[in-house]
Amino acid sequence: MPSVTNAGVLASAAMIFAAAPALALPDHHDLAQKPAAPISGTCASGASAYSVSTDLQTTSSKSYKDVTGTTVSFTQGTAGCAEVSFSAEAATVPGELLLTQVLLDGTPCAPAGNIFASDSPSNDLADHAMNYICSSVAAGAHTAKVQFRSRFGHKVALDYRTTVVRYTP
Repeated sequence: MPSVTNAGVLASAAMIFAAAPALALPDHHDLAQKPAAPISGTCASGASAYSVSTDLQTTSSKSYKDVTGTTVSFTQGTAGCAEVSFSAEAATVPGELLLTQVLLDGTPCAPAGNIFASDSPSNDLADHAMNYICSSVAAGAHTAKVQFRSRFGHKVALDYRTTVVRYTP
Protein backbone atom coordinates (compact mmCIF):
# COMPACT_ATOMS: atom_id res chain seq x y z
CA MET A 1 0.00 0.00 0.00
CA PRO A 2 1.51 3.38 -0.97
CA SER A 3 2.12 5.78 1.86
CA VAL A 4 1.50 9.51 1.85
CA THR A 5 4.34 11.55 3.24
CA ASN A 6 4.36 15.10 4.50
CA ALA A 7 6.88 15.94 1.78
CA GLY A 8 4.49 14.61 -0.88
CA VAL A 9 1.58 16.62 0.46
CA LEU A 10 3.72 19.77 0.65
CA ALA A 11 4.97 19.26 -2.91
CA SER A 12 1.40 18.91 -4.18
CA ALA A 13 0.31 22.04 -2.32
CA ALA A 14 3.27 23.97 -3.73
CA MET A 15 2.26 22.98 -7.27
CA ILE A 16 -1.28 24.22 -6.70
CA PHE A 17 -0.10 27.57 -5.32
CA ALA A 18 2.40 27.95 -8.17
CA ALA A 19 -0.42 27.44 -10.67
CA ALA A 20 -2.80 29.83 -8.88
CA PRO A 21 -1.72 32.96 -10.82
CA ALA A 22 -2.49 31.15 -14.07
CA LEU A 23 -5.96 30.36 -12.74
CA ALA A 24 -6.66 33.97 -11.71
CA LEU A 25 -9.49 35.71 -13.49
CA PRO A 26 -8.61 38.39 -16.02
CA ASP A 27 -9.61 41.95 -15.17
CA HIS A 28 -12.75 42.67 -17.19
CA HIS A 29 -13.44 46.11 -15.71
CA ASP A 30 -13.57 49.18 -17.93
CA LEU A 31 -9.87 49.93 -17.53
CA ALA A 32 -10.25 53.47 -18.90
CA GLN A 33 -12.55 54.24 -15.97
CA LYS A 34 -10.58 52.38 -13.28
CA PRO A 35 -8.87 54.75 -10.81
CA ALA A 36 -5.12 54.32 -10.49
CA ALA A 37 -5.27 54.42 -6.69
CA PRO A 38 -7.87 53.91 -3.98
CA ILE A 39 -10.21 56.85 -3.39
CA SER A 40 -11.21 57.74 0.17
CA GLY A 41 -12.94 60.55 2.01
CA THR A 42 -16.01 61.43 4.04
CA CYS A 43 -19.52 62.38 2.99
CA ALA A 44 -21.88 64.31 5.23
CA SER A 45 -25.43 63.18 4.69
CA GLY A 46 -28.72 63.67 6.37
CA ALA A 47 -31.26 63.14 3.65
CA SER A 48 -32.03 60.44 1.13
CA ALA A 49 -34.13 60.01 -2.00
CA TYR A 50 -34.96 56.71 -3.67
CA SER A 51 -36.56 54.87 -6.54
CA VAL A 52 -37.91 51.30 -6.69
CA SER A 53 -38.67 49.51 -9.95
CA THR A 54 -39.94 46.00 -10.67
CA ASP A 55 -39.88 45.71 -14.47
CA LEU A 56 -37.51 43.25 -16.15
CA GLN A 57 -34.96 44.99 -18.37
CA THR A 58 -32.50 43.19 -20.66
CA THR A 59 -29.80 44.22 -23.09
CA SER A 60 -27.09 42.73 -25.25
CA SER A 61 -25.57 46.13 -25.92
CA LYS A 62 -21.88 46.69 -25.32
CA SER A 63 -22.66 50.40 -24.81
CA TYR A 64 -24.17 51.69 -21.58
CA LYS A 65 -27.99 51.96 -21.52
CA ASP A 66 -30.11 53.73 -18.91
CA VAL A 67 -31.74 51.40 -16.40
CA THR A 68 -35.40 52.37 -16.27
CA GLY A 69 -36.76 53.33 -12.89
CA THR A 70 -33.38 54.33 -11.40
CA THR A 71 -33.41 58.09 -11.96
CA VAL A 72 -33.36 59.96 -8.64
CA SER A 73 -33.46 63.76 -8.40
CA PHE A 74 -32.30 65.59 -5.26
CA THR A 75 -31.14 69.00 -4.09
CA GLN A 76 -27.70 69.11 -2.45
CA GLY A 77 -27.75 71.75 0.31
CA THR A 78 -24.00 72.37 0.51
CA ALA A 79 -21.10 71.31 -1.68
CA GLY A 80 -19.73 67.88 -0.83
CA CYS A 81 -20.32 64.37 -2.03
CA ALA A 82 -23.27 62.03 -2.44
CA GLU A 83 -23.54 58.26 -2.12
CA VAL A 84 -25.65 56.20 -4.51
CA SER A 85 -26.58 52.67 -3.47
CA PHE A 86 -27.92 50.36 -6.17
CA SER A 87 -29.27 46.87 -5.60
CA ALA A 88 -31.01 44.62 -8.08
CA GLU A 89 -31.83 41.12 -9.12
CA ALA A 90 -29.36 40.49 -11.93
CA ALA A 91 -28.46 37.66 -14.30
CA THR A 92 -26.25 36.97 -17.29
CA VAL A 93 -25.94 34.13 -19.73
CA PRO A 94 -22.96 31.84 -18.99
CA GLY A 95 -19.64 33.51 -19.78
CA GLU A 96 -21.07 37.04 -19.77
CA LEU A 97 -20.53 40.02 -17.46
CA LEU A 98 -23.04 42.75 -16.56
CA LEU A 99 -21.33 46.10 -15.95
CA THR A 100 -22.94 49.09 -14.23
CA GLN A 101 -22.14 52.72 -13.64
CA VAL A 102 -23.89 55.62 -11.92
CA LEU A 103 -24.04 59.00 -13.62
CA LEU A 104 -24.57 62.19 -11.67
CA ASP A 105 -25.64 64.91 -14.10
CA GLY A 106 -23.96 62.89 -16.87
CA THR A 107 -20.63 62.36 -15.06
CA PRO A 108 -19.65 58.84 -13.86
CA CYS A 109 -19.36 58.34 -10.11
CA ALA A 110 -16.72 56.04 -8.57
CA PRO A 111 -16.27 53.22 -9.26
CA ALA A 112 -17.39 53.36 -12.87
CA GLY A 113 -17.46 50.20 -14.97
CA ASN A 114 -18.28 47.92 -12.04
CA ILE A 115 -18.79 44.20 -12.76
CA PHE A 116 -22.22 43.90 -11.18
CA ALA A 117 -23.06 40.31 -12.13
CA SER A 118 -21.40 37.41 -13.93
CA ASP A 119 -21.82 33.81 -14.98
CA SER A 120 -25.29 32.82 -13.90
CA PRO A 121 -25.12 29.15 -14.93
CA SER A 122 -28.87 28.75 -14.55
CA ASN A 123 -29.75 32.19 -15.97
CA ASP A 124 -31.69 32.76 -12.72
CA LEU A 125 -31.85 36.23 -11.24
CA ALA A 126 -29.99 36.79 -7.96
CA ASP A 127 -29.54 39.82 -5.69
CA HIS A 128 -26.50 42.06 -6.19
CA ALA A 129 -25.55 45.46 -4.73
CA MET A 130 -22.93 48.22 -5.09
CA ASN A 131 -22.33 51.66 -3.58
CA TYR A 132 -21.02 54.53 -5.69
CA ILE A 133 -19.48 57.81 -4.51
CA CYS A 134 -20.11 61.02 -6.43
CA SER A 135 -17.44 63.45 -5.21
CA SER A 136 -17.41 67.23 -5.69
CA VAL A 137 -21.18 67.63 -5.82
CA ALA A 138 -22.07 71.34 -5.94
CA ALA A 139 -24.98 72.76 -3.99
CA GLY A 140 -28.16 72.71 -6.07
CA ALA A 141 -30.40 70.36 -8.05
CA HIS A 142 -28.95 67.09 -9.38
CA THR A 143 -30.05 63.87 -11.05
CA ALA A 144 -28.46 60.45 -10.55
CA LYS A 145 -29.20 57.42 -12.70
CA VAL A 146 -27.84 53.91 -13.20
CA GLN A 147 -26.68 52.51 -16.53
CA PHE A 148 -25.80 48.94 -17.51
CA ARG A 149 -24.26 47.04 -20.40
CA SER A 150 -23.03 43.66 -21.54
CA ARG A 151 -19.26 43.16 -21.58
CA PHE A 152 -19.18 40.72 -24.52
CA GLY A 153 -22.48 41.45 -26.33
CA HIS A 154 -24.65 38.66 -24.90
CA LYS A 155 -27.88 38.96 -22.91
CA VAL A 156 -27.80 40.47 -19.40
CA ALA A 157 -30.82 41.29 -17.24
CA LEU A 158 -31.93 43.41 -14.28
CA ASP A 159 -35.26 43.00 -12.52
CA TYR A 160 -36.48 44.22 -9.11
CA ARG A 161 -34.16 47.09 -8.18
CA THR A 162 -33.70 49.92 -5.72
CA THR A 163 -31.65 53.10 -6.05
CA VAL A 164 -30.99 55.22 -2.95
CA VAL A 165 -29.13 58.56 -2.97
CA ARG A 166 -27.75 59.88 0.34
CA TYR A 167 -26.91 63.58 0.22
CA THR A 168 -26.56 66.77 2.29
CA PRO A 169 -29.91 68.57 2.64
